Amino acid sequence: MKKMNVSVFVKAQFSVEYLFVIAFAMSVVLITAYVFFMQSRETNEEQQFATVEIIARDVLSNAKNVYYAGPLSKKTLRYTMPEIVENISVSGDNALIFTVTKEGATSELTYYSDVPIKGYFPSSQSYTQQITHILVYNNETYSMICSEEFGC
Repeated sequence: MKKMNVSVFVKAQFSVEYLFVIAFAMSVVLITAYVFFMQSRETNEEQQFATVEIIARDVLSNAKNVYYAGPLSKKTLRYTMPEIVENISVSGDNALIFTVTKEGATSELTYYSDVPIKGYFPSSQSYTQQITHILVYNNETYSMICSEEFGC
């Protein structure tokens, strides 16, 4: 009977050690997966912010080129709008404003133009996400910026 008790204890010890090894391996896998997905999400948001920056600089650069090219100058720009963009607007002080949402917080990214600009964009995010073509044309005293899909 003593031999049988020792055998049962050895099996029990092996089972407990096996459970500890499995628990340790699962915790390592879960922590690694969590860190990976957090890094992936942050990288995706940073990439979208960089895309907004590229779009804004390109639109303002083309507005400047069209303004100095003279009347009847026009440029159509093609973009894929990042998901973080809620709204695009042009303010009276020659600024192109992108309203973006990151981690639930809404902020405005403002880019100032060297030339007078005016513009029209739809105010709804569902419409903003549909913008793929941005028109920039000379209107004699300023450059007009608007979306081709929703008119100027």
